[in-house]
Amino acid sequence: MKISTISRPRINFTNNHEWIDINGTVGFVGISAYKLKEIKNITNIKWHVNKGIIEKGSLIAEIHTADQIIPVHAPVNCKFLGQNQKLAGNLNLIIESPQDKGWVFFVTPLKFNNQDTLLSPESYQKLIRVKVVS
Repeated sequence: MKISTISRPRINFTNNHEWIDINGTVGFVGISAYKLKEIKNITNIKWHVNKGIIEKGSLIAEIHTADQIIPVHAPVNCKFLGQNQKLAGNLNLIIESPQDKGWVFFVTPLKFNNQDTLLSPESYQKLIRVKVVS
């Protein structure tokens, strides 16, 4: 399987490896390539929240593999807009294009320009480098 290294242009990360790309009033949310690097196949997505206003940190979904469950949380306070419909035919799009087309769901952030708790791509790289060394 070929893994895309393309990353969305406005991407920011959480300490838990979720990312959000806010484009105007819509934010696309996914899981970082770093978190997914050992995953070979996704078997299922279990949805916990799929409507309404969501607080930052709330569990939205769980990505199931043969041997682990990867939680996906809301990276900001937001309103849930929907699931990535392209995943219906190919769950492995999440691992094939983890930081671009493999987004999991999309939202409208409740506050714009309030991303102070999110990590820039550079700060996230420092975080994962520390984890690799530890």
